[in-house]
Formats: sequence, structure tokens, C-alpha cells
Amino acid sequence: MSFSADVKATLHLGGALCKGLGALSATDRARISVGASIKLAGSVNVDAALKTSQPNAALWDYVVGQKQSNKECLHWIEVHPASGTGNIGEMDAKLKWLAVWMRTTPLASYPRQIVWIASGKSAFNSRHPALRSLANRGLRFAGGHLALAA
Repeated sequence: MSFSADVKATLHLGGALCKGLGALSATDRARISVGASIKLAGSVNVDAALKTSQPNAALWDYVVGQKQSNKECLHWIEVHPASGTGNIGEMDAKLKWLAVWMRTTPLASYPRQIVWIASGKSAFNSRHPALRSLANRGLRFAGGHLALAA
């Protein structure tokens, strides 16, 4: 099991693997800090890779692979507005899509963190009651910045 090999084996993601955080836009890369001891296995812009094959789907933005001693874990990252509770419904649709799609890929077997990063000013924090149902399904709201640590 390797992130690189499993990305290449996933339909429509084969040529989308980039080094480090290279798959993320410059704006989105600025929302993530990577600790000095962190080793990344690469990143994929899932939305861009699948847009043609699933034009009407609520696609997830990115997956970032992280090497941890003898294993790898995945960070599924969505950079999305958090300006009101309507965005929670949008994130719910994206989370449902991700859960269904991921089951069809070799990437489903990795330990993972599913994260929402606010793309602008946030109307709520990670303890907001409206986020509970998403949190109960594994989504972590990071606010405007995500720090990847060991």
C-alpha cells in the first residue's frame, strides 16, 4: 500500500499526483502549514481530476498524503466558504459524495482526516451546534487554517 501507487490506480486520478502540496492552488496552499518534521507523500486536486467525469457532483477539493513512520495517512481537505449555515448543507453534500466515491477506490483503506478549511471569514467556530452532525460523520472544521503535525 502506497499513496502514490493507489492514486495512480484510482480511476481519473492517475496523472493528477503532485509533489508536496503542489496540487493545491497558491491561495489554498497558504491556508495550510506543514510542520518541519512532516513528510508529505504528495497531493491531488480531486475536484479538477474528476470534474469532467462527474460534472454535476459535489466534488471534494483535495487529498494530501502524509508519511508517518512505516505508514501513510490521508488528509481530505475541502476549502469552502463558512459564512453561514447554508454552507453546512453544501458541506453535507460534499461529505456524502466523498464517502460514496472513496469506497470505490484503494484510498479508502488509509487512516484519514477529513477537514473543512474556511475560505474566508467564518460565521462559526468548531463548536457551533450546526457543525455537530458533520463532526459526528468525521468532518473536522479547522477554521481558516490547517496545521499538519506529526
